[in-house]
Amino acid sequence: MFHPRETNPHFQPRLQRPPQTHDHTDGSALPTRFRPSPPSSSQTLPILPRSQEPGSHLSISSPVPVPVSVLGRGPPHPRPSPVTHQGGGVPHYPSPSLQVPPQRKTKRLTWLVAICCVLLWIIVILGGLILLIVYLAYRPRYPKFDIADASFNAAYLDLGYLLNGDMTLLANFTNPNKKVNVEFRYMVINLYFEGTLIAARYVEPLSVSKRSYELRDVHMVSSQIPFSRRHVAQLNEQIRTGRIMFEAKSFLRTTSNLGGFFRYSYWLYGHCKFVVSAPPSGILVAKNCATKR
Repeated sequence: MFHPRETNPHFQPRLQRPPQTHDHTDGSALPTRFRPSPPSSSQTLPILPRSQEPGSHLSISSPVPVPVSVLGRGPPHPRPSPVTHQGGGVPHYPSPSLQVPPQRKTKRLTWLVAICCVLLWIIVILGGLILLIVYLAYRPRYPKFDIADASFNAAYLDLGYLLNGDMTLLANFTNPNKKVNVEFRYMVINLYFEGTLIAARYVEPLSVSKRSYELRDVHMVSSQIPFSRRHVAQLNEQIRTGRIMFEAKSFLRTTSNLGGFFRYSYWLYGHCKFVVSAPPSGILVAKNCATKR
């Protein structure tokens, strides 16, 4: 059955409306996440003119935002304008210019120290080159000390333990260099028996030319040298067998002359072990000599 549409609004059924809640202007009834946060002092709040306050008529003009001044803060820094590349793209801001630190002047004392170091290194390098050239040109070699001959003239024990002896050594000083002359300026020869010093002699200075040698007679005399029982027994046994062992140690201060313009001095140490026959006509039987620096 068709019912005609009611056109009178007073007879139309009313729609159900949801229950209204009381309006709280302070927002205390709203949930925590829906509560409006109070404006901070650093935010910029729009100030509405009197014509746009609630309850008044709205005007067509839009509200003008007015920044809230904060005590103790200056004006905001201007933001650099973005730069856009040709053809479109994401704009970027120009990077700040780099400040180059000012150059510092080098002090005069620093320059002076650097120059002195350079000169010192140049002198050291030149000196090393000169020494190398001289060494390669002359090829210097050390002189040698040797016992060419020996004669054992006498040996006896006074009171059974005091040694008295007489020996003559023929010392040989050899210069093996082809271009260098050698001078022996200080020479001392010591004579030992079983590690005990029994005689010492100083030798006069001498000069030895290139590839030559010089011989010197060195008279070694022992007088009242106390011996221990062990040394006395060893000396008697060696005299009985006819093979008496001695040691000769020399200390030599030598000077080499390179071409007449370069001279240098050094110490040499000679060491000879030799065997002689029994006195009074003892002669050299064997020897072993070495010279070191």
